[in-house]
Amino acid sequence: MAYLNTDIPELIGSDTATCLANLDLLGVRGNRVTESMLAMLSELADAILRDAGGDPDTVDSILLSLQGTADEAYGASNRSDAVSACIQEQVAEVNRDLIGRISVHMGVSMRLILYRLLSERMPPNAEPPFAEPLTDAARGRIAYMAGAFANKAYLRLASYVPRARSATFHSFVDTCEEVRGGLCEYGILPLENTQSGKLTAFSRLIIRYGLCIVAVCDLENGAAPGQSTRFALVKKAPDRLFPAPKDNAAPLYVELLHTMDTPSLAELLTAASFCGLTLCRADTLPRFEELTLLSDETDDAPLPVCCVLDATNADLVTFRRYLELELSEDILMGLYTALPEHENH
Repeated sequence: MAYLNTDIPELIGSDTATCLANLDLLGVRGNRVTESMLAMLSELADAILRDAGGDPDTVDSILLSLQGTADEAYGASNRSDAVSACIQEQVAEVNRDLIGRISVHMGVSMRLILYRLLSERMPPNAEPPFAEPLTDAARGRIAYMAGAFANKAYLRLASYVPRARSATFHSFVDTCEEVRGGLCEYGILPLENTQSGKLTAFSRLIIRYGLCIVAVCDLENGAAPGQSTRFALVKKAPDRLFPAPKDNAAPLYVELLHTMDTPSLAELLTAASFCGLTLCRADTLPRFEELTLLSDETDDAPLPVCCVLDATNADLVTFRRYLELELSEDILMGLYTALPEHENH
């Protein structure tokens, strides 16, 4: 808070009354700082929307330019001038002095507040549709590799798909090819089991073929008591990160492969918590060639981490904007519902 004039007096005295009085005064000054920053962020959100004309792509362009100002301004004697130069071509009307004052100290929490303010003030129809056109022949068609266990998984996961129809193939690669090629709307892949944990070969297939998880189910292995396998219903990933949830009241989970060194995993989890997501598990995965970002990395680079986050009742619009703008090279593995274990068919 050193960059704001808070008029905090020098803390003198060691008696309890003096300490408590100083703490109260610090609290009052802190609240004033918070109110001041929220007012500035609100003003900035209005200015960005006004300058973008409500167009979501232009809003994102302005936000991306704000993201780039910090690095560009490090070598500048006047950070506000660097901010103005960075956005001059894209922003004609935004108050540049306001942007300069905020962006100098805009940490992740403040950026998330700005993203939320923008989401709340965007026109209702500003977000583009998520659904990708499908042929009638492909709609509801579920591809999977035939087998007794996979047949059970199909019966469970088909409950998620209206008018589901099965299409069996001889390999998981064929299954993924059918989905990516638009011949089937969905596919079924195993994700993990209690004996081996995460089945990274299938994570590679999801990444390689540009798929995302929309539902999962757990099946017990009758031949091995206590052992189970999790199967995923996957479909072709949309252009935007999140498809519209099928049922907002159902439990939702986000599975994200964090591949970037910056922002750190700690910052990602801070942003997730701000948006109402909670971490369920985090698995470190080996490097593999499907992650083009990591193909030229050294052995000292951090390993990718697969995070599963409970997103039930979370602010997914704000979290999505954070991922798109700040973690664009991370990979969304899925936004999915976990089907209940007791469901029978």
